[in-house]
Amino acid sequence: MQRRHLYILSVCATVCLFGLEVKSAKIFNSRTDKIPSPAEMSQIADSLSPEEISQLEVDDVLRDRLRFDPQWQEIAQAIHQDIIQTKWGRDPVKNPAWKRYGAKAYPLLSYYASFGDETRQKYGIEGIRSLGKPYTTLWLQEQIKRRINYASGSELRRYFYNELLFDNGFWEMDFGLNNPKLKEEFIALAKANLGDKRSLEYYSQFNYDFLVSLLGNAYFDSEYDPHEYYKEKNFTDLSEWIKFEQLQQPTEKQINEAIAFYRKLSIDDREHILVERLGRIEAGKITPFGLDFFRALADEPATNEKAKDRIWAIAELDRHGDEQGSEILQGILDNDLIQLVYLTKVGDYDRSSSKEVHANFLILGIVEKYPQSKFVQGCREYGDLTGRSYFGRQKRNQEILDRNAKMTAQERVNAWQDWLNRHGDHLGADDASYHLAVSLQDNNDIVGAMRVWLRIMAQPMGDRDALYLAFPHIRTLLDVGLSIDQLQTLLQETENQSFAPLLQYVIAIQYARSQNYAKALEISANVQIETFSDRILDAYYYPRGRWQKRSSAKHDLVEIFKQEVQSMLSEQKLRWQKLHQWQIENTPESRYRIASDWAGKGGWKNGYLPIWNGRRVYALPTEEWDCKKWWVCDPTKRNNSEMLASYQGSSQNAIAISLYQQLLEDKSIPTAIREKTLYMVAMTLLNQLENHPLSETIRIHPPAGVLARQQLQHPHVDRGNYYANEEYKRIDESIRSDYQKRIDEIIAELQTKFPQSRYIGDLLFSSSFLSDQPHYLQTILERYPNSDRAAEAKFLLGLKKWQLVRETMLYMKPYF
Repeated sequence: MQRRHLYILSVCATVCLFGLEVKSAKIFNSRTDKIPSPAEMSQIADSLSPEEISQLEVDDVLRDRLRFDPQWQEIAQAIHQDIIQTKWGRDPVKNPAWKRYGAKAYPLLSYYASFGDETRQKYGIEGIRSLGKPYTTLWLQEQIKRRINYASGSELRRYFYNELLFDNGFWEMDFGLNNPKLKEEFIALAKANLGDKRSLEYYSQFNYDFLVSLLGNAYFDSEYDPHEYYKEKNFTDLSEWIKFEQLQQPTEKQINEAIAFYRKLSIDDREHILVERLGRIEAGKITPFGLDFFRALADEPATNEKAKDRIWAIAELDRHGDEQGSEILQGILDNDLIQLVYLTKVGDYDRSSSKEVHANFLILGIVEKYPQSKFVQGCREYGDLTGRSYFGRQKRNQEILDRNAKMTAQERVNAWQDWLNRHGDHLGADDASYHLAVSLQDNNDIVGAMRVWLRIMAQPMGDRDALYLAFPHIRTLLDVGLSIDQLQTLLQETENQSFAPLLQYVIAIQYARSQNYAKALEISANVQIETFSDRILDAYYYPRGRWQKRSSAKHDLVEIFKQEVQSMLSEQKLRWQKLHQWQIENTPESRYRIASDWAGKGGWKNGYLPIWNGRRVYALPTEEWDCKKWWVCDPTKRNNSEMLASYQGSSQNAIAISLYQQLLEDKSIPTAIREKTLYMVAMTLLNQLENHPLSETIRIHPPAGVLARQQLQHPHVDRGNYYANEEYKRIDESIRSDYQKRIDEIIAELQTKFPQSRYIGDLLFSSSFLSDQPHYLQTILERYPNSDRAAEAKFLLGLKKWQLVRETMLYMKPYF
């Protein structure tokens, strides 16, 4: 039985956890050997050292065997009762099982403390602390070696903060860290098990928290300065520069010396000179030195960093009426627009700094002075098509707005294509291409739109500030938009070859999602993520240029992206090989294993496309307010069956349920496989309800085997009113009702065909919370009094305020 982080199954899970396994099989094999009796196990445990006991683990297979083994019922029930009282009772457990069984319970306590929900975790850690050293020390050592972060151990990390760090130092004594030698060893171990400093998860590690708690803020400050982006600028003493400014008839030599001095200054100092010193001079009143200085900068070649100073100087010369500067500027405005890129990118952002304000001032002066230039004409026509001015985003007149509103999708495609044909060298070419892609998407030419998204990323165009808009569309279409045939078409086109590694990877993922593991392995063998263009990724992750990358030097996002994708691909290949081998075996048991692998812990990796920076659950479009923008879930562009297939094909649980359902439809499978499969269908449905967003659950509804009583559509609701919307509540209730009906069918079949099934009590217990109906608990007591759920059912039914208990439960969900 796979571990679930379902709250409604949390009690179910606690009963399943009492079991011991030795990694090296010193005691017995969990799958095949006879289970020792408690007395035999006690004798074995007594012969082990604390270090050997610390190597014992809970094994999922063995725990299920122990759960129903008559010899272990007394111990299992003792643990069981503790958890019931801890979770539901009003009074604390007076004599917990871990006090009665001592060190023999260490493996179970370790399991609780390391992997459990909040209740089990506190229970486990309390037990380990009660056992004292060396068990506390051994347990902490194992946690450090696990390299826990938010995703893999959020409960432990939260407990570490809430329960240990505020324990006035007593926790250090309990875990042996008051011993200086041992403390140094643990510090060294934690440092050795820290992840890459460049990783975005570096500061979310348990080991990082551990080091900070022991070493204090000194360690934190040495690793990361949270205020590094907000430090005050320290300007160099500019007294030498002021001497240059005072020259009334500067010689060529003096100007060259001033240029050399300027070049040696920091970026902040140079900006200060351009903006605060020379930029404050009133138009037409430039000093002789300032005029010659700007002319010298304008005469330099337009390469690298000098290009920024050159265009700035040319614009300043034009502002002061210098004929030489104005002539150069007019040539740029009509024939070499790309030279304007630095000035426009600086001036068109939020204008929160004096440099940005002054750059915008220079741009607006150019626009007003040269209205017939090719650059300004392109800006004006661009603004007419968008309905807002190119600079400043001011609304156009109502006539233009009305005309734009009446345009069809095809007319918008034609209009933007015409603009690009005439202004392809304009700085707004990338923005216009963005609008062209959106128009193609609105016209339902999604492959055409994808070609443009890819072109924006791959080909030099415009000022490159629209790239960050293109990539979210690309990753969305790759994940839940385009078919394998459409991806193959794009892959074969020459202009898309810079994206070939990514397109090949996506095709392999799609084959894996459709259970063609052989094809997934064949295609993925040729995927070379390291050849994916750094230039393309740089443009997305650092839209404001190389200086932004330098300021984020601790985290090279491009390198992190490639490392994470390559790591995921390597793991996926191993998983696909295992799944392919089971597929070749083609037995009921191997088919069950494939489905369970998808449903189980880590099963999401089988079909995951790692291009979301770990935020797929938040960034994948599922909500009504997103769907028009992203096409993939827009019902006016895609039919319901196509959308359902796309989202189910990318859902771990939907795939698992489909595979289980295929097994159930095979009448020849052994009864034992059928019984387990029925149970796992219910478990996976419950997992989807409790651990996934409602919007995702709506998108994959109904999963295989579930009958939807009504067609669900996302209601129209503002983003901020999501949880308060009554329509969403109605949809949630409808889906839960559909799921409960399917689980009721499963319970009925188990009762009819497998009346002694150990799973019936689990599902009745879970159903009581899913449906908010206590009669399921009553059924446990009446028909299954010997079920290991009977104790919980009796306990809960005995509480006077059932609804209050249920509401309390909802606030106690595990934070995974």
